[in-house]
Amino acid sequence: MQQIRPGIDLPIHQIADHPFDFAALFPGLTRIECEVGFCSAIFLTEYANRNPRTGILGIEKKHAYFLRGLHNLERKLKQDNVKAVEFDARPLIEMLIPPASLDILHIYFPDPWPKKRHISKRMLNRDNFRMFHEKLKPGGRLSFATDHPGYAEFIDAELPFVVDLYTRLPYGRADREVMTKWERKQTDKGIPINYYLLEKKGLP
Repeated sequence: MQQIRPGIDLPIHQIADHPFDFAALFPGLTRIECEVGFCSAIFLTEYANRNPRTGILGIEKKHAYFLRGLHNLERKLKQDNVKAVEFDARPLIEMLIPPASLDILHIYFPDPWPKKRHISKRMLNRDNFRMFHEKLKPGGRLSFATDHPGYAEFIDAELPFVVDLYTRLPYGRADREVMTKWERKQTDKGIPINYYLLEKKGLP
């Protein structure tokens, strides 16, 4: 069993030797979710406070964002149901999150990497959709959004390659009870946002 130190942050050098034991991370909580790129943790904090019986793993790669988000979590989180890791989400999810362990994976407004030579860096692509599928519980969901038209076009072109793995569910602004800071800002400006909600299909 992992020995979890007190506090919200999980130093990567202390946890990277074996996959997460979510029962040790979140004692008594069986519903487990993850947010990739929590930035200032506005969404993560409010969402966690609304769902106190859900354990949530937050991942943020950028140091300044991680510190800002951790500060907000430490000030505003009402219960102990969030752990935060500062690391690149892609290898962390692939290597440390056990198969069929997540109820929901949240990825909101990831870097669009708009230059053609950088497209391979995009988080939301067919290979990662397959990897996320492995980490979701049966019926688990992948929730994500982008306000970048080019990224939305790219996602729409990638989804047909994983149609055997997911069912796309109706989802839009009206379904968003909690929004990210960036999402509120763009919505106030009237900038269109593309929302996606995928549900893992049962294994054949």
